[in-house]
Amino acid sequence: MISEQSLLSGSRTHHSLYPGIEEAVENLKDGFISRNDFSHITREEVVAILDDLASFPLGRHILLSGGSNGMWTDYLISPQEYFTGKSLVDLDLSVIERFFLFNSPTVLAQRELYIKLKKNAQKLIANGKIFASLPCGLMRDLLSLDYSGIDDISLIGIDIDRDSLNRSEILSRELDIDRVNVKYIQEDAWNLQYKDSFDFISSIGLNMYERDEEKVVQFYRNLFDALKPGGTLFTGVLTWPPYLDSRKSNWEVNAIPKYDMYLETVLHRDILNIQWFNFRTLAEIKDDFRKAGFSNIRIEPDSRCIFPAIIAVK
Repeated sequence: MISEQSLLSGSRTHHSLYPGIEEAVENLKDGFISRNDFSHITREEVVAILDDLASFPLGRHILLSGGSNGMWTDYLISPQEYFTGKSLVDLDLSVIERFFLFNSPTVLAQRELYIKLKKNAQKLIANGKIFASLPCGLMRDLLSLDYSGIDDISLIGIDIDRDSLNRSEILSRELDIDRVNVKYIQEDAWNLQYKDSFDFISSIGLNMYERDEEKVVQFYRNLFDALKPGGTLFTGVLTWPPYLDSRKSNWEVNAIPKYDMYLETVLHRDILNIQWFNFRTLAEIKDDFRKAGFSNIRIEPDSRCIFPAIIAVK
């Protein structure tokens, strides 16, 4: 099983909103109590949830940062890789950690997105191709593809977080893909300067943390410029959750168990200082990519229409 020391070292790569766990818990608790909104949850339940979050490494990272970094995203998407020799069902996990790993609608939608990413990328593998991932995180999605019969393909991992790059490099050695040329670049993905460079780009997560729509469209435009003619961009965009704007939401709420929806709402809207802001409707998503220069745009919703995949060809 992954060690506490290893898990906590990854959390240092994401900017903290609070000086420590105790300050984060007290600030979030006071913030909720000051709103005096106990129509759907009691003060005791809020305290219990915050104490639960503070009891495990992932929860502490979320409390401090309001989001995820490369390692924690990999943990949420591929938890089986972090508990070798153990059944995930039998793990001794707290209520909230078990919710994040097995029931959170947003996390489950993100797993569906990564499955789609791997399927789309696998179809495009061929000799002479250059694939890029940014921000790459651990880049398990591309590193774990089947490269049988391929001896001339390059993977480029771009991330501003040195810890993610180091962990991805270790993972690439563990997966033993010697025939694949893997290169890492520490760079701010918001300031890409590449032109006609890549056959395939995967980019998941960065657009979630920016509320300025023009800046996000410019980011998509930079990705468009970085692709070779005929190249493919694979990304995902979070749609509006019903607990923030039910009129704009595309979520299939009836497909989500009521308690999972309740806990997701309480955690994301009421208790945590979650830092992702860029929610879009399906119509807005297509418009954003058209503004960025793409005309061949396909949207593939997940089973609950929470985190649809966008496959755009230059």
